[in-house]
This record gives sequence, structure tokens and C-alpha cells, in this order.
Amino acid sequence: MFFGFAVTLVIACIMLIINISGSGGQSVNDIEAVKLSGSIDDEITYDQIDKVILGKGAVDYQFVPVRYGLDSLDNDKKKYLYTHLAAGVYSVSNVTDENGRYRIARIRVRDHRLSEFDIREVVNAFVNDNPEIFWIENLFGYAYADEDTIVEFYSVLSADECESYIDRFNKRVGEILAGAEKGKSEYAREKYIHDAILGSCSYKTGVKSTADGWQYFTSYGALVEGEAVCEGYAKSMQMLLSRVGISSVMIKGDAEGVAHMWNCIELNGEWYHTDPTWDDNDPDGIINYEYFNLTTDKISRNHTLCDDLETVISAQDSDSIDPLVKYNFYVPMCTSNDMNYYYVEGVYIESFDAKTDERLTNAIVDRVKKGEVYIPVRFGTELPYTDYVSGMFNDAPYKFYYCLENAAAELGSKYKIDMGSVSVLKNEENLTLRIRLKTG
Repeated sequence: MFFGFAVTLVIACIMLIINISGSGGQSVNDIEAVKLSGSIDDEITYDQIDKVILGKGAVDYQFVPVRYGLDSLDNDKKKYLYTHLAAGVYSVSNVTDENGRYRIARIRVRDHRLSEFDIREVVNAFVNDNPEIFWIENLFGYAYADEDTIVEFYSVLSADECESYIDRFNKRVGEILAGAEKGKSEYAREKYIHDAILGSCSYKTGVKSTADGWQYFTSYGALVEGEAVCEGYAKSMQMLLSRVGISSVMIKGDAEGVAHMWNCIELNGEWYHTDPTWDDNDPDGIINYEYFNLTTDKISRNHTLCDDLETVISAQDSDSIDPLVKYNFYVPMCTSNDMNYYYVEGVYIESFDAKTDERLTNAIVDRVKKGEVYIPVRFGTELPYTDYVSGMFNDAPYKFYYCLENAAAELGSKYKIDMGSVSVLKNEENLTLRIRLKTG
């Protein structure tokens, strides 16, 4: 009976999905610069924003600040601009200036002429460290007065608007953090944050710049409005992880030739690449984990990392660096597989034997009971990858279907498995397989 069922199912129902690429890649907006004209005296009136972004950690977890950007700044004048920007973002005009912009209080860096590249470096460092500050515009103005540098930043919102937006943002962040249960491992906390973001957000297609909507590039857009490009995903990931006690950093690069942003995350002293945007590519809204805690070698198969800042500066004359060059403030080397999704949760199959039957059956039963639709599998090296796949689905011993029938019998009538709706995502490079079930 089983043999006939298996053959029929293989022919009629199995769908082998081989495309594991991600959903979009539009990323970091270039920061624009304008030369200030007219009086350098600031005649705009500013209002102090009374609301502040929620800065505490979740219950039972300590807040972990990110300072890779600040620590990379190589002189006190840049750090002075950074710290005054950090304070100034809460001091915003309520009326627009002659150019229709909401100003943030001007900063005067005395006795030092910061180049356009230097100012961009400070802005990038600030955004890198503070992804929760969603209202700062990708624009700055600057001028020189003798040897002083005058820098002006802008907000996409008025001071009054900022307060209402911050209220909504804090409420959503608080809701997510309230679900971070006490005593969870770092892996479990990361997965919870990953799933919370992907459950809240959809990738926004057709977006080229903030002219198409500033919110799509922010943590506000991802978490409150539910739409973002990869920059919004990465900012949300870093911001929320810091509040459940996990260090992370945003990474700039390309993915299949398109500008992109994702995260590196530190778990138990080891670093891993996680791309939440590319995990959010299922048309039915099911969360994927193909890009959850990868090594540098594995992420580099279709992602190219920008150089770190030190490499960019040392490779060029500091007076002639392209002010729009993209770089990272910190790029950790990721070499461990320990916290990879398939290593933590996958059923490991080295050979087809009774112990394999038991592990695979138990995994199906356990995940169906939890309401999960995926059965992750990681193969060994005793057989070629194609032989493992054939032995699971296409040829005797049809291990997956044998175990699926055993699991269905154990689950009983309380849990329904649609035997005719089984799909498989293959990743031969990683020796992994993800089986998707339909239950009801």
C-alpha cells in the first residue's frame, strides 16, 4: 500500500523548487549635500521633541548599544559633530524654511574644515548606530566660516509630527518586545525578532529613492506601516536585537548586482550573516530561513560586501575620496555554522536507517503540533546530494513518505496533513532541503 501511494504522490504532487534568491535589493539612499548660502547665523526657531524613542531592553534582557560607527571616527572634530547630531535630532523646527524643509539645529565645528566626505561619514556613522532615528533626512547642508565648519541637518517631519510618529513607533516596538519571553537563548531571541519583522513587513517594490516615500527606508516604515525596502528591514533587525541583548551591525553591499543591506549578528561569541529581506520572499507570506545565520563564505555566493571604512580610506588619497563611495564601519568574519537554522533545527541525515526514520518521523510530528509548515533537513556526505534527494522522494526507500505516513498515524485525526500538497526547496551547495507541508 505504501509503495503505491508514494509513487503516485511523487508523480502527481511533488514540486521541486530550485530558486532560492531573494525579494528585492534596493538599498541605501545616497546622502545628498548642499552648500549653505546667506547668513551662517541660524534664525530658525526650534522646538524640543518631548517624546524619545524607547531605549530600554525587553523584560529580562539588557539593552546593548551599537557604537561601531562612532568608534570608527578618527578625530575629535568628527566625534563632536556626531554627538551634537545625536542631541540635535530632538530639536526640530515646526515650520519649514525658505526651501520647504524642517531644520535640525545647526552645528558649528570650530577650527576645523570637515570635507563633504567627512560629514557624510559622520551621518553614516550616526545612522549605523541609531537605526531607530527614522526622521532624519538623507540630506545635509554645510558651509565654512574662516576655519569653522557649519553643518545643517534636516527632518522629514516637523517637531509636532515627530511626537505623534514616535508615539506610534514606541507602541509597536513595545508590543514586539513584550513577546520576547524570559530566559530564551540568543538564537531563540534572534529568531523571534526575525519572525516579528517579517510578520509585520512586506517588501515594497518599485522604490528607487526617498522621493518614492522616505518611510520605506526606515524602521518606522517596516514596523509601523508594514512596508519597506531592505534598508528598513536591516534597521529594524538591528534596532530590535539591541533591545533583547544581542549585538548586531548593518552591512552594506550588493546582492546579485543590486545595492543591498542586511545584518551581521553576534551569538555566543560568533558572528553570522542574516538577510531578513531575502527571507521574506514567500508569496503566501510564510517566513523563510535560507539566509538565517550564514557564514561569510555562504553569503558571498550571491552577496558582495562593501569594504570597511579603513580599507576605503587607506586605498585612496583622503583628499580625493569619492564622497558617495559605500563602505561598512565593521565587517566581522563569520566562520561558524553552529547557529545556522539548518544546524540548529534541521533533521540531520547521514544514511537511510531506522534511526533516521525515527528522527524524521519525530520531527514531522513535533513541527505539525507546533503549527509549523517546514521540515528542515541537512544531509551528510556519505552519499551524493542527488542520491539523498532521490532516496527521500523519487526512488526506494521513499524515506520521506514512509515517515510522513508514520507521523500522520501518530498525529491522528486531530492534525490533518494534506498528503497531496508537499513542496521541496533544494539547496545543493549547502546540502540542505526544506520540505513544506500543508496542514488543516
